[in-house]
Amino acid sequence: MALLIIFRMGFCIYPLEDPEIALRNMQVFQTPWNYLFILFLITAYIIPVGAWCIKNVRRSAKWMFFTTILVNVGMWLERFLIIIPGLSRRTELSFNWGAYSPSLVEMGLVAFTFAFVICGILVFARIFPLIPPFDVKEGMRFRHIIKVGKRNISAVVRE
Repeated sequence: MALLIIFRMGFCIYPLEDPEIALRNMQVFQTPWNYLFILFLITAYIIPVGAWCIKNVRRSAKWMFFTTILVNVGMWLERFLIIIPGLSRRTELSFNWGAYSPSLVEMGLVAFTFAFVICGILVFARIFPLIPPFDVKEGMRFRHIIKVGKRNISAVVRE
């Protein structure tokens, strides 16, 4: 019982959200960030989820690739909106709020992370082949060269 009273008093004494955090959360509804927030909602939720409700889209590799790219763009925008508005600050001796501008080092780090992920995917595909060698060897065993017109075409013939 005493633990419950202490727990309740903790919520009364220490509010759940500080005013600074509430102000930062409301920044996405102000002018520089609201357009990105709307774009985030459209690319991460509205278009992909609406498209995935259609059976033909779920079964098409082209449309699934397009929607997953949209989700990736939306998730990147979400992380951008979590970090960057909190970094905007007032300039010294004025009442203007300055926008964040990344340095060359930060842009290099972002480019490096993209390159690192792509390199990791390629190394993974090199170590663990995407097509099992057994399937390739099986196809080579049944392969025949068939002459069609003037050309020789390799084909798999099973009888």
